[in-house]
Amino acid sequence: MNNFRLDKEPKITSGYKAPDGYFDSFTERLMQQLPQQEAKVIPLYKRKPVWLSVAASFIIMLTLGVFLTTNTSTPQPDDEAIESYLAYQTNINSYDLMQHLDTQDIAELEQSIPVSDEAIEEYLSDESIDLNE
Repeated sequence: MNNFRLDKEPKITSGYKAPDGYFDSFTERLMQQLPQQEAKVIPLYKRKPVWLSVAASFIIMLTLGVFLTTNTSTPQPDDEAIESYLAYQTNINSYDLMQHLDTQDIAELEQSIPVSDEAIEEYLSDESIDLNE
């Protein structure tokens, strides 16, 4: 076998060589060859289309209309429930109630509660109230 030594053999040289100073101005020449593009300006406030604001106002008006027209009344307790509550759950007597009524309220109560003469006579006889005093 032959002794082969790399340091004594002739070196293979490349057939291509870059000219002197080629890479010094390479970027400038490359940038000149590229087409010039204007930078896109992005505004901070983009104006939304008019139809979007119209749609939003329509939705707001529709929801307000639905919520304002729905009947959300709570059922009122009947008169018997109120009477039993006042009779058994509170410490208010009839004298306290009468002090807060004015003459118009008393007149309305007299018209709304029919009382017969017989009921008045029976009450007076049970309470033994003398009218001559």
